[in-house]
Amino acid sequence: MDNPNQSPRNEYVPISEERRLFLEEKYKRRNLAPESLIIRPGFRKLHLATIVIAVGMGGYFALFADFGEKETCFTPLRRFYRRKVNDFWSLSEEEKEQMKEQGRL
Repeated sequence: MDNPNQSPRNEYVPISEERRLFLEEKYKRRNLAPESLIIRPGFRKLHLATIVIAVGMGGYFALFADFGEKETCFTPLRRFYRRKVNDFWSLSEEEKEQMKEQGRL
């Protein structure tokens, strides 16, 4: 070993020219062939499923997971979300008046 920092397992082992050409051809066959560049539908579905699961889990942890009583970086987002949900499911004063006029409330 010429380099004292080089481990014995990573030592360069010379190969014959014939072996080098064979390995180059093998690389080209496997990695540069047109069919190896095609993204298969199964991989697309897996990629999409991975993205959906990651976004779903991120949303769950940001909005619903219990981190205890302490303030977290998600607290402002949770307050905003709760406010919007409460606004959506509750009636405004105008809507309450309209419901009273119609006799529904």
